[in-house]
Amino acid sequence: MDIAGPAFWLILLIIGAIALGGTMIYGIMRNRKRTLSDKVTTELETRREYEREDHNA
Repeated sequence: MDIAGPAFWLILLIIGAIALGGTMIYGIMRNRKRTLSDKVTTELETRREYEREDHNA
């Protein structure tokens, strides 16, 4: 029974690492599909938001 404890946590650790890796790959692949206009729009809106925050402060 001593092996059941550490083996269980090892399996959970491996599953967690695989899930984290899969999530990271999904995020990277999703962001690669962005077009140039999407990137420019994001950058522009981010700068506008920063300006609004500075103005309100």
